[in-house]
Amino acid sequence: MAPPATFIDSMALQEVVSPPPDIKPATSASDHVNDAVGKRRVFRSTSVTGHFLISGKPKLPLIYTVDVIREGKNYCTRYVQVRQPSPAQQDRPLEADVIFIATVSFKTEEPEGLESQVSPPKELKNWISNPQKCEIAPAVDVPSWIEFTKRKGMRNVYTAVDLRKVNVEEENKARPLHKHRKVQIYRPVGSLPPEELSALSICAHVYASDRNGMFAVTGPHNLSDNILHTGSLSHTVVFHANPSKLLFNDAANEDDPSAWTILEQFGDSASEGRGLIRSRMWSADGTLLASILQDALIRVRIDGDGKWSGKIDRRQMTFAEQLKSML
Repeated sequence: MAPPATFIDSMALQEVVSPPPDIKPATSASDHVNDAVGKRRVFRSTSVTGHFLISGKPKLPLIYTVDVIREGKNYCTRYVQVRQPSPAQQDRPLEADVIFIATVSFKTEEPEGLESQVSPPKELKNWISNPQKCEIAPAVDVPSWIEFTKRKGMRNVYTAVDLRKVNVEEENKARPLHKHRKVQIYRPVGSLPPEELSALSICAHVYASDRNGMFAVTGPHNLSDNILHTGSLSHTVVFHANPSKLLFNDAANEDDPSAWTILEQFGDSASEGRGLIRSRMWSADGTLLASILQDALIRVRIDGDGKWSGKIDRRQMTFAEQLKSML
């Protein structure tokens, strides 16, 4: 089995030099302010990596359109739309439905100003004291998926990032469900080129921010195998730290805590077929790097005599049942 792809390989994009004919320049009421505003660039992914519970086409490239919304002195904003055209749509990719949108805001570095942050967890140093002993995180942190991949001889780890689970089961036993904590540590696979270290380090953090987060909601209920539908409705990442704090240290080895970033996740709420995941990213020295808030569609089947309504169908197979049917 080939080794996992590096972060660089997995994130590679090609700019479409000659945009497909159905791509038209975006317009903006503020075009007169800056010539860059309203311009659009188009990119095609050279490889796609994903692990989806319900849908996804990992062998088809993605098409990204990037519109310039604002180009200010200190802040700039981009609007990104992602499509995954079918083979029949390759010549006119923008006929494909939009599967993801993002508003991305960038800012310049600023001189020192107000400085404060929430205190880091008291267990933080223990979490990264021995990274080698942490279990490699499964690509889908669900018992039935782990068993399925073992029986099928499939790789069950994330490509692009080395993601590891910190065992916090004992401390969670004394916590109410909404305070159960999921802790993972990560770093990109492979080296990042020095000329793009800042941008790619940030990309690696964003990529890691959505790894196994929804199971911070289903895991405390022991219902991850009973998932019927799941998907991210919105995902917000806000970086707090200076860019120098976000860089990955290529020189550090696996045993060096400074090589790793900590992702601490909580399932704050589960109700009405949805879940709210709140996460924090920490550096090894306890700096709060980023805060993440994810609103997710999470429907599970709860067996019993209760009334079934809405989108829940008693006959629909759970995730575990679907996997069992493929063995």
